[in-house]
Amino acid sequence: MALLRRHKYSIILLSIYWPAIFILTHIPVPRVATYSGMSDKTMHFLAYLALIFFIWLAFSPYQGVNWKKIKVWILFTVIIWYGVADEWLQSFVGRNGDPADFLADMTGAVSGLLILSMFSFWPAWLLISGVFIFTFSNLSKIDMLWYFPHINIWFHFAAYAGFTLIWIQYMYRYIKLAPEKLTQPKWLLSAFMAPAALLAIVKLSSIFFDKKIWLLDCIVALVAIAAAVLTSYFTFLTFFDESDQQEQTDDIADHL
Repeated sequence: MALLRRHKYSIILLSIYWPAIFILTHIPVPRVATYSGMSDKTMHFLAYLALIFFIWLAFSPYQGVNWKKIKVWILFTVIIWYGVADEWLQSFVGRNGDPADFLADMTGAVSGLLILSMFSFWPAWLLISGVFIFTFSNLSKIDMLWYFPHINIWFHFAAYAGFTLIWIQYMYRYIKLAPEKLTQPKWLLSAFMAPAALLAIVKLSSIFFDKKIWLLDCIVALVAIAAAVLTSYFTFLTFFDESDQQEQTDDIADHL
């Protein structure tokens, strides 16, 4: 049976992401990570949160996590042993394995499984992408990495454009807000407001983390949101074929 679009994309993402984090944990710590100001444990948590998410979607993209199923525990066992091997192998490349890092890895993996047990595909994507945006914005010094010019701008553009595209998919599949069902201004406003609200929450909460609010970051994020909304609006109907209709049926089945 041919794989549907979501399954194909999930496998592609996993095939890129897993080797990438393996390489990054077995080379000298990249300078951008050293100067990012983000806790090593936070980075481990996020890395395994994303890893378990991509693995689950690659093998079971249309079903949520059911803790009564044996495949959940098999997957978690694989992740445990991978985490152990990951920390052990670092001792051969000049880095030290750390039990605290392993604990952060497992906390991220469990958190990912819990999210997937409570939410189906698109809501889970929204939550996890929001967590990444909030964490990188407020728990790192990405805006102060002068040795890596423009990285902060690219982060804000990519992060908020991506979140907006996920939100639009959520609107279409769960709230049933498609462009043809609303007038143009109402749909555009609905698509714009949630990502803009996330931006406001992230930037206002940065005050409590003693972070400066940069006007350029806000402008770039708003431009990214607007670009994603407008692009989706004018190309929306071309993306939804029979495979998307089948995926919508599967999305609904996730809730039953």
